[in-house]
Amino acid sequence: EAARVLAVRGHKPELFEKGDRLGGNLIPGGAPDFKEDDLALAHWYEVQLQNLKVPVHFHTCVDRDMVMAGNYDAVIIAAGSRPKVFSLGDDERVYPAAQVLTGEKDCGDTTVVVGGGLVGCETALWLAEQGKNVTIVEALDRLMAVNGPLCHANKDMLERLLPYHGVKAITSARVTGYRGGILHASCGGKEREIACDSVILAVGYQEEDSLYRQLEFDVPELYLLGDARKVSNIMYAIWDAFEVANHIG
Repeated sequence: EAARVLAVRGHKPELFEKGDRLGGNLIPGGAPDFKEDDLALAHWYEVQLQNLKVPVHFHTCVDRDMVMAGNYDAVIIAAGSRPKVFSLGDDERVYPAAQVLTGEKDCGDTTVVVGGGLVGCETALWLAEQGKNVTIVEALDRLMAVNGPLCHANKDMLERLLPYHGVKAITSARVTGYRGGILHASCGGKEREIACDSVILAVGYQEEDSLYRQLEFDVPELYLLGDARKVSNIMYAIWDAFEVANHIG
């Protein structure tokens, strides 16, 4: 969005992407068929940047030296966010949700999703629609308790479709480990054991602002936006990018 607005305003932006396609977290987020609009949005940006003749450099991991050598008038860091992960013991079968959504990892026939926020619930529903046996384990007392701002229609749909497709939910539970194909959780002072082929982590995202921190005292006009500044949702990332790009002189 920042590159699009800058190009429309007559600037000459260049976009650098470490992967092989545009979209960032829209790609795993758009994997379920009920999230196809996420992929449509990513494709729309691809077409817009092509039409505006914005140079896009794929497979490029930008570092501090590259930025300093580029002699740019302004630099925008929009590196997004990365999934939070932690060790549960047998981590060979513990995957971030994004790796399962993109098909990078196979979760098997029976899986536990740790985290009952929006990402966890959407992942669980998508897997259940494929015939998987899915259980959500959530630390809070209800699913999607802290996701915000969250579209009420989406929340209401998920609350109804999850049980309809047989997804089990265990709330007020703290995961303590995963060993020998058994997930261990503490729930109301009692220990629960759940047999599963894999564990999927959907416990939130962490801002990826490391490059910004390396540059903040050396680049006069430096901006941090989107999830890299504060993890939120698609709408706020786009609004953030528009405001920054629209005010660059």
